[in-house]
Amino acid sequence: MAALFFLAFAFFAVGQASVTRNSAQTAADAAALAAAREARDGSQAAFLAALQAVDLPELEKLLRGSGMSGSDGCGAAHGYADENHADLELCERLASPVGYSVRVKTQGTVGTSVVEGTENVHAGAKASAVVEARCVLDGSEGKAVKFICAGEPVTIDATASDFRLDLSMFYFVHLAS
Repeated sequence: MAALFFLAFAFFAVGQASVTRNSAQTAADAAALAAAREARDGSQAAFLAALQAVDLPELEKLLRGSGMSGSDGCGAAHGYADENHADLELCERLASPVGYSVRVKTQGTVGTSVVEGTENVHAGAKASAVVEARCVLDGSEGKAVKFICAGEPVTIDATASDFRLDLSMFYFVHLAS
């Protein structure tokens, strides 16, 4: 009977470790996505200016990721890691495609169990997220810029009074494999 209790507590310890590991991966994924989204959103002013000026060469560069400073990408990653009860250990900018790679460690431990030392064990995880263009340029017509986005034609007139730039229309932000 004692052996069954020990086995049950050992399985519980494995479950605790699994939950802690999953929490670390969630924090890493959230931090990487936040950093990449910050890089994308940091190009909003330049993208809007290029749209308003119908500057096709500049728009092409922006769609390729050039000009995405993401100057506070690691700050955003730190915030999301902390909100998920993890510490950001590493935050590196990726060049092509633009993105970020992060490593986190949980603030909490696996906890006490029948397995010695688990009360001091933290889980760690890594994740990378990238920003990729959803659209390609398809020319211009007067003040309007034409794109093909996810296979569909899209025409944008940034000078229209009701225009609001949403960069998620032009870029995917996703976890990298």
